[in-house]
Formats: sequence, structure tokens, C-alpha cells
Amino acid sequence: MERIGTRPAGRALALGGGARPADLAPALGRWFVRELAQDAAQRRLFPWLAVAFGAGILAFFTATDDTPALAAPLAVAIAGVAVTPFLGARPVALAVVLGLVAALLGFAAATLRVSLVSAPVMARTAIAPLTGLIEALDEREEGARLVVRVASFGTLAPEVRPTRVRVSFKTAPALRPGDFIAATARLLPPPEAARPGGYDFARDAYFRGIGAVGSLIGKIEVRPPPEPVPFSLRFAAAVDAARNALTRRIADANGGQAGAVAAALVTGKRGLIAPATNDTLRAAGIYHVVSIDRVGRHSPDASLLVSPRRRSTPECRPVAFPAIVHGWVGLQASPGLGISTKPILS
Repeated sequence: MERIGTRPAGRALALGGGARPADLAPALGRWFVRELAQDAAQRRLFPWLAVAFGAGILAFFTATDDTPALAAPLAVAIAGVAVTPFLGARPVALAVVLGLVAALLGFAAATLRVSLVSAPVMARTAIAPLTGLIEALDEREEGARLVVRVASFGTLAPEVRPTRVRVSFKTAPALRPGDFIAATARLLPPPEAARPGGYDFARDAYFRGIGAVGSLIGKIEVRPPPEPVPFSLRFAAAVDAARNALTRRIADANGGQAGAVAAALVTGKRGLIAPATNDTLRAAGIYHVVSIDRVGRHSPDASLLVSPRRRSTPECRPVAFPAIVHGWVGLQASPGLGISTKPILS
């Protein structure tokens, strides 16, 4: 017999092995209402706002075509907030309204996020001249992989041209983030999941503004940019160049694949890790150690150093604030640069 929940045995939901789906829904409904009532009695409803917020996000992706207006959910949410001062004597109504407001804000947040990252995606494979600015560069055993902010690609108009593309090459002149390049590129749409429930690169690429992937063909030229580069792009390129320099320094100091793994642990740059080493890490079940961003994960760890409860480590406090700033800057510079920021607060 399986029990859902951590309440005492008399209050848990017990489901027999032969329970029918028709009986399961009412049982789950009664269990949910009972648990919600107990949380309300113990004044623990606040965490449910996060659940409602997430439900709003889920509703956006499952019940819309990803193109709803932002004004409608925000207007209703503001109206809900406006009536909350008049619901002080009606706790049930207040809880329902606050939950609705949180769900609407989650819906609005998803709408805003999609609108901010919306960018054209290649519909078919194409080979054409490409020009653009290198935003990020990942060194590999042979060649490198680039994230390029596209200035032009063949004869594509700006409204159908990808904003960013991820391309690789095997041999080329020394390139660095911030270079403006011109080359012939073979681009194709970002690949989707190979199996149901598998990793969907196309989804991640969409939220990073990457509309195509491929490779550079033939000669790569470094040219002066045709117009001044915005400060945000120059800053992002400088951050990535610093990460590459640190990666190379660590890899050279340690040598071999040990150095490549050590560098990936610090900077998140995994390009120097050989395929055989990647397979070994996956087989051992520890590949997530190098696939999760190190910059982001250290920022919450650093915040513990300045906690009032950690009186036993005063020597750590002078470096805690710089570490927090370091993590914050890394996260702010991460969009589109390939810095994984998955479970940074886990």
C-alpha cells in the first residue's frame, strides 16, 4: 500500500493497488482539501503562492499558442490586489484571491519571458555567407564552438534572420570573444528531443535566442565591426574571454584530462573534456558535477559565510561579499553565452 503525504497515518491518503481511476480523482480531491484546510489552520498558506505562480506558468505553456497579450493578466492581477484590503474579515476569500493573483502573475511572467526572448528560428538548412560578432567561444580539443550575434546571413531579411547562431569549426585563425567575423556557414534548425522526455536542445536554444546551429566552412576572416558594438555585448564578450583564459590556465597547470575536468568544475567550460572522459563521467553517474554552472552555485554558498549563525568562520567574511558579487555578475552575463544555470539554488 502506498501512502501519499507525511501526515499521521489516519490523515494520509491510502491507495490500494487495485484502485480504479474513477475512484482516484475524488479521493485526491478530498485529500487535497483536507491538507489545505490543515495548512490554513496552521497559518502555512504562504508557500502555496509559489504553487499558484507555477500553475500560472504551466497554464501559459499548455493552454495558449504562446502569443497572449500581457495586459490582460496584469490588469486582473492588479484588480485582485486592489480588493485584498477589503477581505480581511473573510480569510477564505482572501486566500482564493491571493492564489488567483499569484497564478495570473505567473502567467504574465511567462508571457513576458517569451516575448523578451522571441527571435526567428531557421526553418530549413541553408548555406550562405555569415557575418557577426562572437559573443562566446568554447575551446575544444580540435577547433572551437562559437555563439555568434548575426549581422547578416545571405539574403535573409532581419525579421526572418536568426539573432544568434551556434557554429563550430575545426581549423581557423586565433579567434576570441568580441571579434567580428565573416565566413561561409551551413546552418540548420536547432535539433529537438531525440526521444519522448529526452533533452530538448531546441527549447533551450529558443530561450537563449539561438535560432540555428551548424558549422563554418572555408576561410574565416576577422574584420572591423561595421558599427560600434554595444557595451552589453562588449561586456559579455569580456566575461567570456576571462572564463576562457582561466579555463586554459587551469587545464595547462594540471595537464591532461584531469586539467580539463578541473577547469570545467571552476568555469563551466567543458569543451576540453574528451568524449571518452565524458562517457566515463556519465557511466559513473557524476556528469552533473561538471554540467552545472559553478559560478551560480557558489553565490548562495558564499551568502552563508556572512550569516549571523556562522560566527566560527570570521576569516571567511572578507571574501564572502566579493564571492556573492562574482556569482551575480556571472548570472547576469549568462544569457546566450552557454553558461548553464540550472539548479543554482538547489
